[in-house]
Amino acid sequence: MRLPHSPLVFSTLLFSVLFLSLLVVGCQPDDQPVAEERAGAPVDTLTVTSTSFVDRFEVLGTAQPLEAVQLSSDVPGRILRAHLEEGEKVRRGQRVFQIDVEVDAAGLAVLQTQVEAAERELQRIEELRREGLATAQQLDGARTELANARQSLRQRELSVSRNHVTSPIAGYLSVRFADPGEFANAGTPLAEVIDFDTVVVHAQVPESEIRYVRGAEEIDVYFPSLDETRQGRVHRVALRATDVSRTYRVEIRVDNEDHHIRPGMRARLHFERQQYDDVVMVPRDSILEGFRGREAMVVEDGVARVRTVTLGPGSIREVVVFNGLSTGDEVILRGHRGLIDGARVEVIDNERQPEADLIGAPPAEEEEAEAGKPLEAREVAGGEEEPS
Repeated sequence: MRLPHSPLVFSTLLFSVLFLSLLVVGCQPDDQPVAEERAGAPVDTLTVTSTSFVDRFEVLGTAQPLEAVQLSSDVPGRILRAHLEEGEKVRRGQRVFQIDVEVDAAGLAVLQTQVEAAERELQRIEELRREGLATAQQLDGARTELANARQSLRQRELSVSRNHVTSPIAGYLSVRFADPGEFANAGTPLAEVIDFDTVVVHAQVPESEIRYVRGAEEIDVYFPSLDETRQGRVHRVALRATDVSRTYRVEIRVDNEDHHIRPGMRARLHFERQQYDDVVMVPRDSILEGFRGREAMVVEDGVARVRTVTLGPGSIREVVVFNGLSTGDEVILRGHRGLIDGARVEVIDNERQPEADLIGAPPAEEEEAEAGKPLEAREVAGGEEEPS
């Protein structure tokens, strides 16, 4: 079938096509927004409260007995008997060793005979002197011989009486260096007796910290092997520093009636520098190194804001903030790295202010663990500033 070639028919068809196209376009829905409003970056925060903090420093020390004496024999001889074993309790004046003095005892009779002979000789010289048959020099010589003989006899009697080694203090036999059957020379140590009802902790305090150590001050003494903290008192502070390490020797006495603290145990001494009341403390992880110094980020109306802060002392986990933060601020703990001032954020978790650590200086193992952590692009501040 052929379509008509009339101009009127062609115009009608063209109009119909245009009308249908406009009708289809007009039925299309309105355009959708190009992009929805962007959501904020997720962060964890901490609401800051005021707290108290005691700034302290830590020094390592070693516990030693209050008294320690080494026992030795006054006379040479073979050890006949040891009355005590190591670890046994010792009374003051108690016998610990018996020494064989048989050789000295055998010589007593000889010395006694010499004394008697010297006495008879002196009597004879005195009679001759009265008769004018002896000189004054002979009389003085006889008197000297008698005095020497008597002195030798007294020394030998004293040696024989000292056949026992006794303890001058009460305590415990810590070490025995000799056993029965061995020969003991005069003055050679045979055993050690210690009194550790009170222990003395010896420590070396650096020159930079010695001004904080005060005599008769009570301090906390922590014994890692016992996992126990006890109160100690500063007993002595050296007047002069060591030439090499430039440290001062300090002695702290700790009661040890239960004898749980053994000589040689390591101890950590915590000395107080200063106490701070009503201060702001935040975790060190919340502090960043920025271009203007140390910074913290807070949330204000859903937006992250940068605050320049001034830091004070702290512990391994927390630090005092002197300026830049106030009570009630919502500090960002996690998710703040890479944020810029004014960025929108969404708080996922808000934590309560933890209790501040009471010890300013971190324990040794925590320092080592902190030293092993990798550095990040923006380091966590670890230093200390004085308030401006």
